[in-house]
Amino acid sequence: MSWLAKHYLRQWQGYIELSSELTEWDQKAATVFFNALKQVDEADVKLLSDKYVTHIKRRVISQQYGKPFSAEPGTDKAMADLYGIEPHEYRQRRVEAEARLETQIKGITDVYNEKQIARLPEFNLKMGKLYLKSYEPSFLGIIRDEVVFTLDPSKAKIFKQGDEVAAEFMRFLKLEKCEVDRNSVGMSLIVDCKLL
Repeated sequence: MSWLAKHYLRQWQGYIELSSELTEWDQKAATVFFNALKQVDEADVKLLSDKYVTHIKRRVISQQYGKPFSAEPGTDKAMADLYGIEPHEYRQRRVEAEARLETQIKGITDVYNEKQIARLPEFNLKMGKLYLKSYEPSFLGIIRDEVVFTLDPSKAKIFKQGDEVAAEFMRFLKLEKCEVDRNSVGMSLIVDCKLL
């Protein structure tokens, strides 16, 4: 199910009409969306624009902007009637077009996120939902066997860009960089896990 593509598609008209008023977040989303649209076939763009821009049921007012921003698209049956085909055939075409668009959106988003993470001045390291909390270097500066992880991002160790130890953790333990979460609230019931 291409829920991500649907989210962007419902806001398509808003991205265009409110382009000069968009928040930074919505500007980035619009950039991702329109770059993804450029990567799909014209037939897909036409099919999707008919449903999500041209033949909509109604517009939805955004609390953020106080104006219509997203749209409730026309039904598959109404669109099938418009195209003169059976509803199941239209639905199949639409689902396939949305899936192709979603693939492009995800690809562009992944590249964007990788670039953003690479530029972070400060970052945490994590493995799944576990964040690196602490470690003990030996007198030679080599990391010892004991490494402490936590589920609480507010307790995670903060590394600076270019940190050699962080690079070692990423290389040998396959930890990933992530943005420092300065808004998380400590979870008092979490017990740290020690890897021995």
